[in-house]
Amino acid sequence: MRRRSQVLTLLTALLVAALAYGIYYGIRWPRQLHRDWQVVDRIRLSRPDSLSLGPDGRLRYVTLETIPGFLVELTPDGPKTVFGDFGEPDGTLLLDDAIVVSEEDTGGRVLLYHFASARLRVLARIDHAEGLLRQPDGRLVVAQDMPGGKLIEIADDGSTRTLVDGLDQPEGLCRLPDGRIGIAESGRGRILAHGPAGTEVLADDLDGVDQIACGADGSLWAVQSAVRSGRLVRIKDGHRRVVMSRLREPQGIALAPDGSVYLAETRANRVLHLKPR
Repeated sequence: MRRRSQVLTLLTALLVAALAYGIYYGIRWPRQLHRDWQVVDRIRLSRPDSLSLGPDGRLRYVTLETIPGFLVELTPDGPKTVFGDFGEPDGTLLLDDAIVVSEEDTGGRVLLYHFASARLRVLARIDHAEGLLRQPDGRLVVAQDMPGGKLIEIADDGSTRTLVDGLDQPEGLCRLPDGRIGIAESGRGRILAHGPAGTEVLADDLDGVDQIACGADGSLWAVQSAVRSGRLVRIKDGHRRVVMSRLREPQGIALAPDGSVYLAETRANRVLHLKPR
């Protein structure tokens, strides 16, 4: 009980600090937003990273890239800690009755948390584990964010196998409408598609590409993470549009069924909710 109280006190202090710093950042480095889009909400959190939507299409779970890291649930009463005291969190993947979180550390863990039992277990240890995706057969795919990185599959029994190798810092993953895996290859600034026929380059010249999202309409959403010049880019039919720029280290992205977008702006300590005008 004492441990939980300490965790809640720490989280409250972090949220207060996030609010103050976010206001300072907003004044000094105002973002640039495309005229076709509007910000409809701002959620103050300390160093938000990866995002997961609930069944209702609203933002539900967020990892906090604090020290130590936390996974929080957004409730009507405010953020609630699901679990914490772990290494640098990165990817999240919401399943039917559980959530998976990856740690981007050397010897990082891929963690599975069951909501009903409140049990946490380690599925695998993978150096610099980042993006997460689920295969149609239930296997998990994890991106290994390092030079010479891989996409690694994890089976239910914890065994692993390499799905793709020779990648340069793969980070975000998403499922393309045709079933292939979209891969953000940060080291080379490009987005790849991997499927049975091999690997294809979908887009390049995306320095600092971090997390990505695949739209049902065939669009690609790419977050270019930089401390003061981050961007959110939408790519469709070969055309690119910068939706937002001058962002402060944006990372996580989630596309909602209603066409809106959630974006984690890590250094600004906030999650932005964007909607088309």
